[in-house]
Amino acid sequence: MLHEQREALDEMIQKIRSGRLTRRSFLQRAAVVGLSSSAAVSLLEACGGNSNSQGGNGASTSIIWQSEQDTTGTYKSIVDTFNNTIGKQKGIHVTWDQGPAETDTMLAKYNTMFRARQATYDVVSVDIVYPAQFASQGWISSISDTDWPQSERAKYLPGPIQGCTYQGKLWATPYRLDLGLLYYRTDLISTPPTTFDQLVSMSKSVSPSKVANGYVWQGSQYEGLVCDFVEVLYGYNGTILDPNDATKVTVNSPEALQALTEMVSWVGTISPSAVTTYQEDQSLGTWKEGNSAFMRNWPYAYAICNDPTQSKIPHKFDVTSLPYGGSGTAGHSALGGWNLAVNAYSRKQDQSKEFMVYMLSNSAQMAGILGASWTVTLSSVYNDPQVQAKQPFFKKLGPILANAKPRPVSPKYSDVSDVIQRNVYGALKKQMSPTQALSSMASQLTTLVS
Repeated sequence: MLHEQREALDEMIQKIRSGRLTRRSFLQRAAVVGLSSSAAVSLLEACGGNSNSQGGNGASTSIIWQSEQDTTGTYKSIVDTFNNTIGKQKGIHVTWDQGPAETDTMLAKYNTMFRARQATYDVVSVDIVYPAQFASQGWISSISDTDWPQSERAKYLPGPIQGCTYQGKLWATPYRLDLGLLYYRTDLISTPPTTFDQLVSMSKSVSPSKVANGYVWQGSQYEGLVCDFVEVLYGYNGTILDPNDATKVTVNSPEALQALTEMVSWVGTISPSAVTTYQEDQSLGTWKEGNSAFMRNWPYAYAICNDPTQSKIPHKFDVTSLPYGGSGTAGHSALGGWNLAVNAYSRKQDQSKEFMVYMLSNSAQMAGILGASWTVTLSSVYNDPQVQAKQPFFKKLGPILANAKPRPVSPKYSDVSDVIQRNVYGALKKQMSPTQALSSMASQLTTLVS
C-alpha cells in the first residue's frame, strides 16, 4: 500500500464515520485503493463502531500492518480473529497488507517510507537483522515494560528477544523464527554427533564407503554463509561483536581461529569442494538424493525430505542441534525470523502496540504453529499436546530453540554481513589463511562499526 493509498483510505474512513459517504461508495473506493472486498467489508463494519468501543463516538481506530509474505492465509485469519474480539472491544481495526516475496524489496519499501517520515504502515514486519538498524535511525518505537512487561518476556525464547534488543532497549517483538539444524541419516549413523570432532569422524566412517559425501552445508558467498559461520563460531564460544557493545569487535580471537580453521578443513574432505558454491537448495538437492550423511539446513527441509515424491530418503533421517568444539559445551543455531515493530511516525502508537502484543498471545502463536507450521517464539506451545500431535517434528525443537542465537546485532548489519562473507569465503577458497581472514575481518569491522 502506497502513501497516497493510505491517505485516501484515511479520508474515506473519516467520511464514512461522519455520514458523508455511502456504504456502496466506500466499497467502490476501497477496491480502487487496493483493498480486497473482505477487508473492505471488515473495515466498514469497524467504522460503524459498537457499544463496547473506546473510540468515544463508537468508531474504531484503523491501523495497517505490512507483513512478510504469507501464502497460507494464516495472517488473515489471525487479523480477522483480532478484529472480531479484542479489536472490537477496544475500538481497533487492523487491515493486513500482504508483503512482497523478496526481503530486499520489502526493505526498499520501508526505506522509502521511513526516509519520507511517513506512516503508510503503522505496524511493520521486519527480519531479525533489522531492528537495530531501524532503531538507530529513529524509524521504529521502543517497547517499554509497560507495553510488554519483563515478566511476560520471560515466557518467550531468549534468542529472538536478544536479536530485537539494541542499546538496552527492545525495538520489536518476535513472532516467528527460523533456525539452523543438523540433519543426519539414521540408516548410516546410530547416534548423532555432539562435537565437531565427532561430526568429522562419523563423516569419514561412512564416506565414501557408503555415501558420496560426509557433510553438506552453505559455503557460497551470501547471507547463508554468515549463518553457517556464526553457528560454528558460537559452538567454539566465539563472537563477532561484543553482545553488550556493538562498537567493539571481538572476532580476531583464538576461538574464532579454531572455528574458521575447522570450516576450511571440511572443504574437499568431508564436504565436496563444490560446497563453496552451495546455498540451501544445492545442499538440499544433494542430501535428498541420498548423497550425504549430514546436512546443515533450516526446518523447511524436513517435510521435503520425508516426501517420497521429492526425496530418496523419507523416514531415513532425523535432526539434532548443531555441534560444538573447543571450550564450547553446547551447539547454537543461527536465528532467522520475523518480528513486529511500530512505525515511529505513526500517530496510532498505543493501538499499534496493542495489536503487536496480541500477536504474542497464546492464541496468535498457536494459530501460527498449527495453521502454517511456523516456528513461533512462545516457549510453552512446543509442549502443547495439540501441537505435538499435529507437528511431532516440533517435539525435537525445544532444546535447540533455547540455545539459538542471533547474528551480530548492529545498526550497520548489511555492511557487517558483507565483511564477514568476503573474508570467510576467502578462507574457504584458500585465497587467504584463516589467520589472515580473521585479521582482515577484524580490521574492516573495526573501521565500520566504530
